[in-house]
Amino acid sequence: MKEHSNIFIKLLSAAIFEKAPDFLLSLPDWDSIYEESKAHQVHTLLFPLFEKLPAELRPASSLLEVWKYETLREAALQLLHMEQMEKVLLLLHKADIPVIALKGLVLRSYYPNPELRTMGDADILIQKEDFHKVHTVLTSLGYKKKKHDERHTAYSLNGYPDIELHGILTDSEEMEKLNHFTFQIWDNTLPAFIGSAPVLSLSPKDQVLYLMFHIIHHVLLSGVGIRQLCDLAVFAVSHAEDIIWEDILYEMELYGYDKFTLVLLSICRELFDLPIAENLITEEEDEFETYRNLLTEDIINSGVYGKRTKEREASRHILMYMKNKHPSFPLAEEAVKPSALKGSALCNLLRFFFPSPDKLSHQYRYARKHPILLPFAWLHRAFYNIKQLSLLSFFYNRESVSAYTDRIQLLTWLKLR
Repeated sequence: MKEHSNIFIKLLSAAIFEKAPDFLLSLPDWDSIYEESKAHQVHTLLFPLFEKLPAELRPASSLLEVWKYETLREAALQLLHMEQMEKVLLLLHKADIPVIALKGLVLRSYYPNPELRTMGDADILIQKEDFHKVHTVLTSLGYKKKKHDERHTAYSLNGYPDIELHGILTDSEEMEKLNHFTFQIWDNTLPAFIGSAPVLSLSPKDQVLYLMFHIIHHVLLSGVGIRQLCDLAVFAVSHAEDIIWEDILYEMELYGYDKFTLVLLSICRELFDLPIAENLITEEEDEFETYRNLLTEDIINSGVYGKRTKEREASRHILMYMKNKHPSFPLAEEAVKPSALKGSALCNLLRFFFPSPDKLSHQYRYARKHPILLPFAWLHRAFYNIKQLSLLSFFYNRESVSAYTDRIQLLTWLKLR
C-alpha cells in the first residue's frame, strides 16, 4: 500500500470512529489523499478531522477551501435527498405498503455526521406483490420508471437521486433458491424511522449478510470501494454483541462465499479494527496474506464503483462477459506475456461483443427465451451501446490487459469465478 493510501485509511478510521488523528506527525500528501478519498466518495467524512489537527498539518488553504465547499455542497444535497425520501416513505406507509430501508438510508445513522455519508440513490426492498402499488405512488410524485433487471427497478425524478426498488437481495432468482434469503428476512425485521416515516430495517445478522452480498456483487462486476467497508465496519462495531460471526460464515458458505468472507473480514480487522476473534480467521494457506493484500489494493484502486481509471472501466466491461470459471494462473506476469495476450484478448473481445444469452442484461431477455433471436439481440445491444467501441483499444493495451488478468487471478483464488 502506498504511503498516502495508508495515511488515508488511518484518517478515515479515525473519522468514522471519532478518534483523534494523533498518529499524524508530519505533513502528508494532502493532494493525493483528497483525490483518493473523493474517488471513494468519503472525502466528506474526512473534513471534520481538520479541526483536530494543528494548523501546520492541515491541507494548504486553497485545497482546504475546495474540500470545504465540496463537503458543504454534498451535505446540503444529502439533506434534500433525505427530505424527499421521507416524503416518499410516508406515502408508502399511508398506502399500507411494507418497506425495508436498505444501505445508506439506514447505515448513514451509524456515522458521526450522517449527512456526510453520501448516497447516489435510495434503495428499498418491497414485496413483489406490492410493485404495482409502489409504482402508482412514485408516478403520482412525478417519478418515471427507468431501468429494470432481475434484481431491481429504478425510478428517477429530475433533481433527486434515483429510487431503486428491490425484490430480492441476492444476485438472482437462481441464487435465491439456495437458501431463500430474501423470503426469510421479512420475519426478522425491526421497526425503524427515516425522519418521521416508519419503515422496517434488517436484523443485525441479515444486515451483515446483505452487506456481504452487496460487496461481492460489486467485486464481481467492477470492484468495491472503501465506503462499503466503512459501512460494514461502523455497523458491526455498533452491533458487536448481536453478531455471531460463526453464523455469518456458515450462511456465506451455503453460497460458496466463505473464503471471500474470511479474507474481507481479515481486511476490515486490519484497516478498521473490526472486533473479530483471532481464532475465527484462519490463515492456513500460504497464499492467504498475498491475496489479502491484493484484494486490499484492488479495493483501494477501485474507487467507489470500480470506475476510478479508464483501465478499471475497461476491465469492468471485459470481466462482465468473460466465462464464469477460469483456470488458475500460475503467475500474473505469465498471463500478460505477448504470446498469451493475442489469443486471450481476441477471445475476450469476441465474448464482449457477442455475449452468450446468460450474459446479456435483462432488457435483452427475449434472447434467453428464444435463442434464435440472439444475433438480433447483439445488434440491438450494439445500437444502444455505440460507446463500447471506444473500449477496443484497451483489449490490446498492456496495462489494461494486466488489470483484468490480475483481477481474474484474484477472483479465481477467492472462488468468486
